[in-house]
Amino acid sequence: MRNNVINELSTTERVNYLILLQEDAIRKARNNLYSFCCLLEPEFYNNRIHLKILCDTLQDFYEGRLIKPNGVPYQKVMFRLPSQHGKSRTLVNFTKWVLGKNREERIITASHTDGQASDLARYTRDGIMEPKNIATQIVYSDIFPETKIKYGSASVQKWALEGQHFNYLGVGVGGSVTGKGATIRIMDDLIKDTETALSSIQLSKIWMWITSTFSDRSAAKGGEVKEIYCATLWGEEDPQAKMERTEPDEWYILSMPAYNEKKDQMLCDDMMNKNSYLKLKHRMEIDSRTRLIFYAKYHCIALSDDESKIFPQSSLKRYREFPENTEYFTITFIDSADEGEDHFSMPIARVYGNRVYITDAIFDQDNLTIQEGQVQSKVKEHKISNIVVETNSFGAYFTRRLRELLPGIEVFGQFAKANKMARILANSGLVKMYFYFPNAPNTTLQKLMDQACRLLKTDNENDDAADSLAGMAAYLEKYHGLFK
Repeated sequence: MRNNVINELSTTERVNYLILLQEDAIRKARNNLYSFCCLLEPEFYNNRIHLKILCDTLQDFYEGRLIKPNGVPYQKVMFRLPSQHGKSRTLVNFTKWVLGKNREERIITASHTDGQASDLARYTRDGIMEPKNIATQIVYSDIFPETKIKYGSASVQKWALEGQHFNYLGVGVGGSVTGKGATIRIMDDLIKDTETALSSIQLSKIWMWITSTFSDRSAAKGGEVKEIYCATLWGEEDPQAKMERTEPDEWYILSMPAYNEKKDQMLCDDMMNKNSYLKLKHRMEIDSRTRLIFYAKYHCIALSDDESKIFPQSSLKRYREFPENTEYFTITFIDSADEGEDHFSMPIARVYGNRVYITDAIFDQDNLTIQEGQVQSKVKEHKISNIVVETNSFGAYFTRRLRELLPGIEVFGQFAKANKMARILANSGLVKMYFYFPNAPNTTLQKLMDQACRLLKTDNENDDAADSLAGMAAYLEKYHGLFK
């Protein structure tokens, strides 16, 4: 109705007209997630197209309209958006809307810490309980009047609606979800920061928690839980990437980078305009590591193995058989385990001229007393003529002990002065150029190779395999004159 017509209405007619408009907006909000968001938070949602796309995709997913090529609805969806573009806020509103539509839903939301999970739980709970400040204000209870928080069940992280035993749990990675089943599981930013994203140990712990604890809780019919994963995609060890690899046809993926280069268009100018984007890009592209982080956070591009890892799988040269009629000697390099999660790492190699063929290994976390016997056995099996031991920490003791146990074999102690990561980086080129690994390694050697290939340039955890290979390369170059 035009303003000039509205002005001609009486006060009663005008009030009735505004009531009709309000009732119509409420009806739309009940049936449409984006309308729901716009009605409750108009300043944040109105005219932001990417948030409409996100809302429409979430609603289509929830209502079974996101269809796989085989005609079956998707039960899993991933959202990849830049930082500070409203994804967590929209997940909170989605949760409120869903509980208005169906009060029997059981939702478990996981985030990187209990603190963040508590915030998401509180925002959802408080949004449902929001009181009116003025008579004309529209709040959640106007849209879904029958959805109310159960009295005495309004704790921050876990609560229920009236008439229900349980409806919502917020939990940080590593937290307990015992006794609570879900019909909808939401994973929102499980990786706290870049440091966590670049730590293979931390990523492994997150993956173990997801698979052994979080994903084990279902209250859905037939166990068909709807899963939503919303986060930055960091790399191949990221749980998000692992899920995509192990369940390739199960996930619907919506990816919206901050800047579309083909269209020369920002995703949302008032959240990040082009000038701000270019300034941040310029600052982060100066360093190769921060460049990778920039593209992960703002372009939804996973960190490249070739750029982020010291020994990508593709960088390891392979062999099927040894060179024929060529002289060689056999060598091993030992990096003894110092403490905690360290591995005893001992690659064994045949050296043909400048080529180093890795044949076998000891790679475990047994104590040094057990290792003494294993080393003696491998020395005899492979006829090892050169044993090099890194003498830092426990290595000095182990060198002396091997000299006692193997009196006829030279045991050389090599003290490493440089920082471990610096030494690995310094010798990584020699390993990639002159070292060869079997096409079908035994189980132990495969474990050593896997750890070496997981090591990131910014990591200092799980570096024993890479350090032992780099140590062998450094010794061969310095004392045998190889790789000239």
